[in-house]
Amino acid sequence: MRFILGLSWMDSLYYVTTTLTTVGYNPPANLTDEGKLFIVVFLAVGILVIGLTLGQLAEKVLNRQILDALGRRRDRRLEKLSGHWIVCGLGRVGLSVAEAIAEENLTVVVLDIDESKLELAREKGWYALKADATHEENLRACAVERAAGLVVSTSNDANNVYVTVSARSLNKGLRIIARANDPQSSGILYRVGADKVVNPLLAGASAMARAAVKPAVSDFLEIVHISRQFDLDFYSITLASDSPLVGLSLSESPLRSRYNVLVVAVKTREEQMVYNPQGSHVFREGDELVLLGPRAATPELRRIASGLGTV
Repeated sequence: MRFILGLSWMDSLYYVTTTLTTVGYNPPANLTDEGKLFIVVFLAVGILVIGLTLGQLAEKVLNRQILDALGRRRDRRLEKLSGHWIVCGLGRVGLSVAEAIAEENLTVVVLDIDESKLELAREKGWYALKADATHEENLRACAVERAAGLVVSTSNDANNVYVTVSARSLNKGLRIIARANDPQSSGILYRVGADKVVNPLLAGASAMARAAVKPAVSDFLEIVHISRQFDLDFYSITLASDSPLVGLSLSESPLRSRYNVLVVAVKTREEQMVYNPQGSHVFREGDELVLLGPRAATPELRRIASGLGTV
């Protein structure tokens, strides 16, 4: 415009800018060079801001669609979790396990590739990730390095073994409970790092047989499942070195007299189980006490066991 129409440099810049930005309005009367420069800068900055904003929005939408398509959409809240439980596989077994863990007021994270199951999990207030648990990066996305435990409950034993191996390599102190559908898989799962292996079929058959030939025992064990109706709970506490219970015998401790708690068993530091301990049994540092008693006493007893409370 400067050389073709003979306009000034400012007029040329002004008309080129309004044309390229598709604004194209007629200039106001008595528009000065300063006004033209302001409009040029305003249009350039405005177009730049709008372009960057639209680019960011498009990138977020595209990334979200890609992650959804890959089944690995991440919940940023998972990056702050610790001490939680991860349940891999949300079938009938996995769902029941997750519900039982949630009833203990523990944080639950579930992984599955079925969106309908994940929606049910979200309705229950759990963290849910649409992902394949056999991929190590998906376990990392669930903060497995900071988790307290992991339950592998898929219907495929090979997948359960693979998930167990991956999880154990990422967190040596993780408590891993694995499902085995084939008796031969139980030994493999133990060897690759599972702390406890459960075969639902055998467990169900054992419970049915016990109910048939040992009904009294069966009824007692069912307390584990219905104890909430009676304000009772099974739980365990581990005695710290400064716990006031350390050095006391069972008869000297206030567990029965003050808290109305039964000591069902004691797991010692040497991994020995003492069932129905005698009154003369002396508690030591590192002992894990398996208790049955009122649920209301649980918080106080945990504080006493950790050394934060007094007897």
